[in-house]
Amino acid sequence: MRPEGEVVVRDAPNRPVFVGGTGRSGTTIAGRLLGTHQALRTTNPRELRFIASAGGVAEAYASATGALPDGRAVTPEQVVDTLWNHWYERVKPSGAVSGLRRRLTRDEMVIVCDRYGAEFPADPFAASRRFTETIVSTRTTSDPSLRWVDTTPANARAADRVLALCPDGVVVHMMRDGRDVAASFVSKHFGPTEVFAGLDAWRQRMVEAWRAEQASPPGSVVRIDLHELVVTNRDESLERLLGALGLEPTRRTRRWFDKKVLPQQAHVGRWRRDYDDDTARRIDERYAQIIAELDALGVPHPD
Repeated sequence: MRPEGEVVVRDAPNRPVFVGGTGRSGTTIAGRLLGTHQALRTTNPRELRFIASAGGVAEAYASATGALPDGRAVTPEQVVDTLWNHWYERVKPSGAVSGLRRRLTRDEMVIVCDRYGAEFPADPFAASRRFTETIVSTRTTSDPSLRWVDTTPANARAADRVLALCPDGVVVHMMRDGRDVAASFVSKHFGPTEVFAGLDAWRQRMVEAWRAEQASPPGSVVRIDLHELVVTNRDESLERLLGALGLEPTRRTRRWFDKKVLPQQAHVGRWRRDYDDDTARRIDERYAQIIAELDALGVPHPD
């Protein structure tokens, strides 16, 4: 048995998969689907957050290399502070407690954070990767060689920073009709609380994700349209998703896909059902303006 307080240091992650999107865009269902494959395992919690979110490990590494935009600076000390304040323990709207506490005890996390801070000045890359993989892999009971899948939405708009830290990784950008995303935001306890603000947030995040993809290595980001995966182009979308990860569909993955990834789960057109005719018309008009703006910028979007 490992002595109490000792943490096994893990080195480089093994071709990790980062699923992201605008929020409310299918990241959870995609992550659960991928987690059924024998070569992959979904992280616990599914949204690690400490890697791609603002002030996370990927930003600190980008800051150390001068690659963080807008002249911002993120230090390991700031990463650790944010980890304790936001990512170690998270209380969901349901009251359930999640976060990185599922991976390490407080005493173990102190050891890992101290090591990260001490190693970072000499080798930011190695220190950041060991920090990341040690947190993700601790408590893992399955084969540690399995590739892990994180579903933090920010992965898409931080793809360039995430892939600079994990150059053998793949980012899956889940895309969904912005009108349905905006309507879904309003129904939750996070994100924009007004549908037109939700549309603007969707637009901004789509632009950020495209800029991050452009700054990423070719072929390292795959875009998956939720509507195509769930409704209109199921088999081809599944094969394209797995193919981008160098995988073939397994019987288990196919069974889970056929049983769990169902058209009714996409909630297509909820923006029409959730609002009166006049509001729905104004939502559609604003969305058309946004699509024209994205086209002018060359930003890919759901059809």
